[in-house]
Amino acid sequence: MLDPGRVDLSALADALDDRSPDMRWFLDPATGEVGPYSEDDPDGGEPPGHFVEIEPVTSSESYRDMADFTAGVQHRRAADLLDRAIEGRGAFRRFKNTLFEFPEVRDQWFRFRDARARRRAIDWLADSGLITDDDAGRARAQHPDPDPSNDDVPAAVAQDLAGFYGDRLRQVLLFGSWASGEGSVESALDLLVVLDDSTGHVRPWDEVRAMDDLLWRHCERSGLTISVLPVGQGELTRPGDPTVIRARGEAVRLL
Repeated sequence: MLDPGRVDLSALADALDDRSPDMRWFLDPATGEVGPYSEDDPDGGEPPGHFVEIEPVTSSESYRDMADFTAGVQHRRAADLLDRAIEGRGAFRRFKNTLFEFPEVRDQWFRFRDARARRRAIDWLADSGLITDDDAGRARAQHPDPDPSNDDVPAAVAQDLAGFYGDRLRQVLLFGSWASGEGSVESALDLLVVLDDSTGHVRPWDEVRAMDDLLWRHCERSGLTISVLPVGQGELTRPGDPTVIRARGEAVRLL
């Protein structure tokens, strides 16, 4: 049996994805090396008989990757445009063109596509009888789908608020639908920002204006609506505002 660690999974994935009519790919089961053979090759001849030909996967596999990725995209506008892009003829071209409008989402797609391609390469090795099922299972586990919505936006905002306010920041609490686990790209991300009020009353509108640039960067990057409610520490412990009372009851502490 072949040691899967000797196989360049990226090269094998590329070979599986190459549907060029005049190009054939082979794997040497003795070394794990992947190489092409073209009918136009001036050297001519067939590869050695013990080489295993790599039959390309169908375009439906690639389409399934696009659809699965799009279903998990968190950026609201990107998700909508990608969903439209993959409908009908020309889906692959439209999908690629749409991604160029959203660099962050494009980076997520590259990671997602790479994980899927590597697992397909491992499956091909197992189906071809070149590696054991146990080795295949261990190798697959090393390449899980990176969740496109895995960027922890609430935590990232909380960390930036900590850098912005320094010692003045006491807590950042998540409340609303995101705290209950029912949040989606259509839901606002609600944050209760608790500030030190020992030197004076916290003025919510002044604080919101001060945070505006920071919040806008995260809104633009994630496509989410981010809503903040700044309060003083004293108001949190002795709430009079119904929104603060509700938020405190639902809160998930981020910081």
